[in-house]
Amino acid sequence: AQQHYNAWFRSTLSIPVGSKFKIDNEFQYRRQNGIDNTNLFDKKLMFAYRNWIHYQHNENVKFSISPFAHFSNYKIIQKQTDEISKPVKEIRISAAVELQQKIVEKVYVAHRSAIEYRMFDNDQSDITRLRNRLDLRYDYTKKVKLSIFHELLLNLSGTDDSHFFDHSRIGLDIGYKVQPNFTIDIGYIRIARLPASNTNRIQENNIFLNLTYQLHKREAASKVHSMG
Repeated sequence: AQQHYNAWFRSTLSIPVGSKFKIDNEFQYRRQNGIDNTNLFDKKLMFAYRNWIHYQHNENVKFSISPFAHFSNYKIIQKQTDEISKPVKEIRISAAVELQQKIVEKVYVAHRSAIEYRMFDNDQSDITRLRNRLDLRYDYTKKVKLSIFHELLLNLSGTDDSHFFDHSRIGLDIGYKVQPNFTIDIGYIRIARLPASNTNRIQENNIFLNLTYQLHKREAASKVHSMG
């Protein structure tokens, strides 16, 4: 399979709403290698904005919905003409549930199931995609968390039978809480992907950097104001 190299960046502004709800605003930017090089920052791959509304039912159960996401997807570069292709615009609606269970002290397993509906601005059919992710996390300290994960993405509708498999992700994530409301995640993802345009899988090597900033809760801010 052809080898491909990507760099993924994501920044998230998280806004608590009461004690159970949280609204996330995500901005994503991805780069990829060009023809005949392994420079993972060489060419554009994706721009995206996505909004999430999370409901934390309890410590171990979270429900999420993304009522709106806008993606600008550039072609995965496999031939020279791909480098000059115009991006395809995508609107996406998603819903997810995440379950977490403590195994032993500091070790947790989490499972996330999601379904998303993808609408494109070209003649491509809308796609319904299922995502299942399994994480094993070790809370090394209160500030440092280590995770390994596997995520499988399957096309339920909008593609032919040969593209039921979309792609598979296996990765490592190191999370560091710089401040109580600011977290950095860095890691590596190995992807086996089946592009819609052909029947040959691509092996992708991705590094990622995620930055998450959470605004202080309103009640906490109100207490500070009253004390002042």
